[in-house]
Amino acid sequence: MKSTLLRSCSLAALLAGSSIVAQAQTAASPAQWEEALKIREQRVAFVRDEMKVIDTRIEGRVEAITEALRSISDSKDTRTKVARVKRDTIDRLQKTIEYYRQKRSVMLEELRRPTVNLTEKQKRTVIAKFDERIEKRVAQILALQKSLPAEKDFDRYKNTGSHWSGTTYEVNEDFRQNQRLTSHTNAQRDETVTALRTGIARIEQQNRTLKTQHAPAEEIAKNDALIAERRKQLATALAPTGTATRTVGSKEAADLDKSLKIAIEELKRDFTTLFARYHALIQEVASVNATRAALAAAKPKAP
Repeated sequence: MKSTLLRSCSLAALLAGSSIVAQAQTAASPAQWEEALKIREQRVAFVRDEMKVIDTRIEGRVEAITEALRSISDSKDTRTKVARVKRDTIDRLQKTIEYYRQKRSVMLEELRRPTVNLTEKQKRTVIAKFDERIEKRVAQILALQKSLPAEKDFDRYKNTGSHWSGTTYEVNEDFRQNQRLTSHTNAQRDETVTALRTGIARIEQQNRTLKTQHAPAEEIAKNDALIAERRKQLATALAPTGTATRTVGSKEAADLDKSLKIAIEELKRDFTTLFARYHALIQEVASVNATRAALAAAKPKAP
């Protein structure tokens, strides 16, 4: 309660300072521009600090979820519940990658055709942050995919005894369970492999475009390195699974499912808030840059 009140007071103080900024925008005094710049920089710091707190919370929760899931597997009681939860989690991670990629593309276009008052360094810093998050999500997807069960060599039928007509058999439940589970493993592997191959093709196309545009060699080299990394990840996805897991019972699986649903809702809210702050931060940084330029113009020129 106290920390919320302090944040509210801080925000109110910063917003109140907007009147000083407005006064500075109509004045020629360097002192007024300096005051306006100070206020805008405080607002940038405030929003950035909020983003760091939210981002840290998101990353901690996502890491906890993926770590918990990759260490467990289905039992005969749970049938395919854990496998389905893993695939659903992978799907959600993939969707966040697509969202990060969209935002990254917007900022990449800003480098080509600027519409926001950000420096090239500031834009590249944002792009690098999205790259970092995308790579982290890809690694988490691969870790979950590799934790899905592998095919095992169970006999299709097992001996259940003998009868006057001879030996009796029934379908081996271990065989059926393994078939149920590996259907998820195979489907998820195909999806992951397709996504990686699509990513490689997209980056290769980007590089061809960059070369025709005579883009900096550094940018092309970065894409080449990413293509090489994606090919390594593709080999990992295609390799047999081998992550050690422990089986869980139906109650533990149900409790996990309930906890995950709560965590996912919290993550959705945090994710929405994070990107609301992100857009606000972009505008605030642009305002700082504009104010800094106005201050430089207002200062007396050296003789």
